Amino acid sequence: MPIVNSRGGIVVFTEPGVSYIPPMNAVTRALRAVREAMRLDQVTFAALLNVDLTEVQAWESGTRDARSSALVRCARALALTVEEVLAGEIRHASVPSLFLRATGHEGRLSDVLEFSSDLALFVEVARALDRLQPVAGAHVPPLPAPPVDAQWGTGEAPYGADALAVWLRTQLDITTESIPSMRAIYERLGIGIVWARQEEMSPSLDGASLRAPRPTVLVHLVEGSACWWRTRMTLAHELCHILCDLTDEHRNSALVSPASTGDAEAAPGSRAAGARTYRLFKNFAWIEQRASAFASHFLVPDHALRSVLSGRDPVAEDSVTAVCTAFGVGRITAVSRIKHVFGLSEDLRLHMLRRPHEERHARWHPDLAPPRCGLRAGVLLDEVASALAQGRIDRVEAHRALGLALHEALPEHPELSASLRAPLRSVSDNVRDIARVALSRAGASGLRPGEVRRGEAGWCVNIVDTAGRTVREHVISFDLEAERDKLSA
Repeated sequence: MPIVNSRGGIVVFTEPGVSYIPPMNAVTRALRAVREAMRLDQVTFAALLNVDLTEVQAWESGTRDARSSALVRCARALALTVEEVLAGEIRHASVPSLFLRATGHEGRLSDVLEFSSDLALFVEVARALDRLQPVAGAHVPPLPAPPVDAQWGTGEAPYGADALAVWLRTQLDITTESIPSMRAIYERLGIGIVWARQEEMSPSLDGASLRAPRPTVLVHLVEGSACWWRTRMTLAHELCHILCDLTDEHRNSALVSPASTGDAEAAPGSRAAGARTYRLFKNFAWIEQRASAFASHFLVPDHALRSVLSGRDPVAEDSVTAVCTAFGVGRITAVSRIKHVFGLSEDLRLHMLRRPHEERHARWHPDLAPPRCGLRAGVLLDEVASALAQGRIDRVEAHRALGLALHEALPEHPELSASLRAPLRSVSDNVRDIARVALSRAGASGLRPGEVRRGEAGWCVNIVDTAGRTVREHVISFDLEAERDKLSA
């Protein structure tokens, strides 16, 4: 005899012995489709969304519907729009592609998760910059394509990075021993740079890169904006990824570069290469080490190094200083290059790094980070301000691109007038919205939020009836995002 099951007003007849799976709402279906398309288990997906595992289990078992806030979380975690998540447009997106590369090529998902939130922030900014281009679909100049042998590299140090560096110097017609400016090379190649302040990202992340929708790299100013010699290494490192590692089937993916203070030309996983080896996918350590070796050779070519140290003791501290000054690199890079060019031992490299020394870098350099840095306070703010001032976007889109709530004012910028910067909504409007949803959830018909004032413990909202009489006072904490999350739980 058929059994009647009901849920949410829906009645379904099932046969005895057949388990009943309630229908999913659109949000739940979309989230499950995303998880399955990325080949993630529920544990990893919960970690990606920063929700409890029981939440995901409840959604997919039909015990509880996923709310819209979970959809927003998913979109942010993957650097996609809500519409793209609902449509299932993820397979060729940058962040999902990295997860797919990990699941399909023996990667450690825990390593990908460690960097995924920072990567998503970068990809989101890069996509916003692409949308803000003055001409939709503006022409992106083709990047030079390395010869196949140089692109694939070799299995032993320096992994073909020396030949790749020579090839690119020739392509760019660089005849000087030192690279005057990596930023100038990026501008020439049409590669964008996003600058992240020290506190904006994990200290374990040095940089990141993507090739679509247009070539862009992230420079995380791990040691602050004044450390231009580290910036040069990061830019050279990411350039290798752009040219060699984000091509063909990986063109729509993105790569992260973990911070490292090891020998750029050492074997991956060795003591000299650094203490931590990440495995985002099978050959990730090799790709990272090759990019580091390329950066070292591109900035400090063998023949040029020998020329600078001609007649000097390569082990002496003044030789290290001479290399730093001549090529615009830091001590770690200088000592590593001296080690390999002159055949020194690893123990001697460590001794040279640890001995007392004085940093003598110039205060100014063409590769110094711009004065205004930040994921949304630097180049993105410049583009938003320009687009808004020219009428190419409206104020809502400007707030969205900068990750601001509508009750917040846009940051100060020379191109933005006071009227363009003004908030679109008041805080009181947002507080009333939250109170209105809370009343609806409580089934309090005939009541609505009225006057809002600032109290000691939070926002105090007068709850009024249809006649406008105050019935009671409702207190909402100052953390409006947390209040929204509670309503969505």
